[in-house]
Amino acid sequence: MSSNAKIGAAPNVVKVDDGVMSVNHGKAFVHTLHRAQSEVYNDRTRFQCVVAGRRFGKTTLSLLRLLQIATRKKGANVWYVAPTYGMAREIMWVKLKRAIPQDWIAGVHETLLKITLKNGSIISLKGADRPDTLRGVGLDYIVLDEFQDMRKGVWDEVLRPTLATTRGGALFIGTPKSFNHFHRMYERGQKQANRKNNREWKSWQFPTIMSPFVPTAEIEQARMDLDPRTFRQEFEATFETMSGRVYYPFDRKKHVGHYPFNPKLPIWIGQDFNIDPMSSVIIQPQPNGELWVVDELVLYNSNVSEVCDELERKYWRYLNQIEIFPDPAGNSRSHARGETALDIFRARGFKRIYYRKKHPFVQDRVNAVNSKLYSATGSVTLRINDTCRNMIESLEQVIYKEGSTEIDKSLNKEHIADALGYVIEYRFPIKDYKMMGLQI
Repeated sequence: MSSNAKIGAAPNVVKVDDGVMSVNHGKAFVHTLHRAQSEVYNDRTRFQCVVAGRRFGKTTLSLLRLLQIATRKKGANVWYVAPTYGMAREIMWVKLKRAIPQDWIAGVHETLLKITLKNGSIISLKGADRPDTLRGVGLDYIVLDEFQDMRKGVWDEVLRPTLATTRGGALFIGTPKSFNHFHRMYERGQKQANRKNNREWKSWQFPTIMSPFVPTAEIEQARMDLDPRTFRQEFEATFETMSGRVYYPFDRKKHVGHYPFNPKLPIWIGQDFNIDPMSSVIIQPQPNGELWVVDELVLYNSNVSEVCDELERKYWRYLNQIEIFPDPAGNSRSHARGETALDIFRARGFKRIYYRKKHPFVQDRVNAVNSKLYSATGSVTLRINDTCRNMIESLEQVIYKEGSTEIDKSLNKEHIADALGYVIEYRFPIKDYKMMGLQI
């Protein structure tokens, strides 16, 4: 293996054992690819679509592809595109700078996230959230990372034309998210798989277990932490329909019963600040690890002060046991005297308030609730008291808009379930499962 690969030449690839290879971009950067990654890396199909489970090594593969193209062709114009400019910086910028030997670099532009190599090639990081900035440039290659989260039309209307004059290629890579535009790209590659001639598309589907860098124990832990559909989507890389019920594991026979308030246990209150209705859910963690929804407040045409009145009326004896988990928006919305919703809670004696600085993704909240309703191992750890009629109706009736991952709000039933999600997502967030060894 050469320790000083020439700029402008393809990266040096040396197989080190069965199905695993080492990619050398100069003495500053050597990385090992597992069998599935190397299969894509060595393939020369013009348009590639990789559907992969969580922690498969998508970022590593994307990074090596960028360097492969930029060093193989002098003066190449190569882009890495993420759903947002901020994500592009967070996911790839530091890793990219570390990966390129300093004696290859002619210039680094920190503001524009652009690196110019001495062979004239330019690697730029972009965000798909500003499509007008992506037009009118001739490109040699594009990596579209987390493609499932990009706006529909960014590829066909904006990025595809940039490859026309150069006959450039693209790598679409991400994790499944319903049967959206990413699934259509995958299907296009599958349809051309058996073509002998004029095959420009190829697609792969790799579950997390195909990566030797993810410990088996982590996958089994995920199976216990996630609901079945989310586990299949995130770790088995399968496309799952998101039509129908949002909280699909919920079943009255399994989850509803007599689960009363216990004055000796902690009291967790999830709070949604929608005005009509204003919704609160009262949860108590049990000694056996279960969560019981013991009570609810649903107040129409109401305000935060009235919510505090009702909570005080019911639970004033147990104020020191109460923790509030509100919608993060409650820290920014001003009321009549200029105070926020959380200021009102604090003024009324509710001092233990926990919330994220910014909204968690809706799907993260949904997945957290579903994992408690029913995990991929068959465990049920969320119970609903039979007096909580609004909660039961919400879990049964909240649905997705057809063909999308957007919640249908036309029935106005989602608010009490949102309140439940603020508590569970904060206390039991979906874990970021780690890879062994070098993590990219």
